[in-house]
Amino acid sequence: MERIEADLTATDDLAAMEAPNLARATNYLVGGGANFAADRAAVNALLAMDPDVGLRFLASRAFVARAVRAASEQGLDQFLDLGSGIPSPGGLHTLVGPAGARVVYVDVDPVAIAHTCELLVDQKEADRTAAVRADLREPEHVLDRARGTDLIVLDRPVVLVCNAVLQWLADSDADQLADVLERYRTALAPGSLLVLSVAHPDLLEGDELVERPPTIEAVVAPLRLRSRPELVRMLGRWEVQPPGIVDVVDWPVASDTDPAGFYAVYATR
Repeated sequence: MERIEADLTATDDLAAMEAPNLARATNYLVGGGANFAADRAAVNALLAMDPDVGLRFLASRAFVARAVRAASEQGLDQFLDLGSGIPSPGGLHTLVGPAGARVVYVDVDPVAIAHTCELLVDQKEADRTAAVRADLREPEHVLDRARGTDLIVLDRPVVLVCNAVLQWLADSDADQLADVLERYRTALAPGSLLVLSVAHPDLLEGDELVERPPTIEAVVAPLRLRSRPELVRMLGRWEVQPPGIVDVVDWPVASDTDPAGFYAVYATR
């Protein structure tokens, strides 16, 4: 089966290049090369507000790396990366083991999927990776597309990865996302895992809490920081494993590092 979206190319048209794109901007923020001047300008404006924002995103990625390695050590070898953006530098497929582990990247953004397909071809990873275009808020469609790659078998445990995504779904409230995550939980086999990080507002105080999200939205994308009560409501019947919901720098054990502003979740079905 062809595992690359046939209707997409990695060449963005001029209009797309002249406007910032969330996937490309994030790629630039974490040191990738799949971005354009408009993306870099948006990130630089964000860095002017928060010089440590790149380190915060890298801390979230580092948590995910630790979590998926823990899942691999438990013998899980199927990974579904929701809202994956552009997996560069590196990517989930470079982190998981054993060698036969399979990864399906999922994103609603055609730009992200096009760049991902190009990356996977360049790295000769098409035999154990795929990239499909779908909205993570439509679990049945996502899982159908993932199954269609012939890489994901849904009667075996799957690791569901959602790294630094839910804060960008600004039109989705906690109740809607709780329903989405529950539909994934119900559809996946026993033994499946959820690895999730999401930006939280705990580091902001006073006027920052009111002013920062709209300012970020103006230069990058709509933003909704997720509070702990919201996240607890979203997780529903997923069973959060110790140490519970903590900042990403404190998973799996507390560290002396300053909080990164992202919650970490490692939960079982």
